[in-house]
Amino acid sequence: MTEELEVLRSALIDARALIGDVGGVRRKDTVAGVYDAVTDIDVAVERKVIGAIRSAFPDDAIIAEESSPDAIAEGRTWALDPIDGTVNMTRGIPVYGMQGVFMRDGAPEASAILLPESDEIFTASSEGAFLDDDPIHVAEPRPLKECILTTGDFSRRSQDYRRMQARLLSECRDCVARFKMFGAACIDFAYLACGRTDIHVRFVNKIWDFMPGLYLAEKAGAVYDRDLLEETGILILCSSEEVLDEALDEILPRISPSSSRRSAPSRREGTRAVSSRCSPRRS
Repeated sequence: MTEELEVLRSALIDARALIGDVGGVRRKDTVAGVYDAVTDIDVAVERKVIGAIRSAFPDDAIIAEESSPDAIAEGRTWALDPIDGTVNMTRGIPVYGMQGVFMRDGAPEASAILLPESDEIFTASSEGAFLDDDPIHVAEPRPLKECILTTGDFSRRSQDYRRMQARLLSECRDCVARFKMFGAACIDFAYLACGRTDIHVRFVNKIWDFMPGLYLAEKAGAVYDRDLLEETGILILCSSEEVLDEALDEILPRISPSSSRRSAPSRREGTRAVSSRCSPRRS
C-alpha cells in the first residue's frame, strides 16, 4: 500500500467517528436551482481528513467539496467528498459514504471509499482494487437485458444533463433488467467494482464525485468509452467490453441522439484527460 493510500484510508476511518447526530442542515445553492444540503458533519469530516493529509503532505493541493471546490488538479492533488449522499444521511437513509482520491498531474494513483453503514472500505492503487483487504473484480459479462444499471441523482448543475437522464429512465426502461438510483456516487462505483451491479451511467461534473469511484472501478476491471466521456461528459461504465458494446448500441442513441459510439472503446489509457476536463468549474 502506498503512503498516500495509507494516509487517505486511515483519515477516512478516523473521521468516521464524527458521524452521529446530523446537527445543522443548510441548503446549498445549485446551478439548476434544485435542492441540495450540507451539514455540520460534512464540514467536520472534511476538516478532519484535510488535517490528516496536511500533516503528512503539507505542500499538496486539496480540492474539497465544502471548502475549496474550485481548486485545479495540477501536480500532487487530492479530491475529497466528506459525505457523498448527504441528503440520504439527513433523512436517515443508510446509503452514503466518504471518499477521496490522490492524483498526480490529474492522473489518479490512489483512492478510497468508506461506507459507514455497511462497514466496508474500498481502496484502489496500482496494486488493484480491494474491499477491506480482499481483491475485487467486476461481474462476469451478461446480456444487457439481464444487467442492473445504476445512475446518479438528476444533475444539479446542467439542464441538458437532466434532460438526458430523463430520457435514460423513460426510453431505456426495457433495455436492462433493473434500474437503481442510490443517490450516492460512491455506492454506484463501489457496487459496480465488486460485481453487485453491471452498468453505471453518469453525467460527470464534480471531480470529487466521480474520480475516486471511477479509478476504483477501472482497477477492478470496468471499461468505458473515454472519448465519449471527454467530448460529452457522458460516462457509460460497464463490467465488460461485451456489456459496453451493447450499451453503446442500445442506450447511448436513446439518451443522446447526437452522440455516436466509437469504433473501439478507449479503456486502458487511464483517467488523466478525464480529470483535467471535468474540473469542478465545468458547468
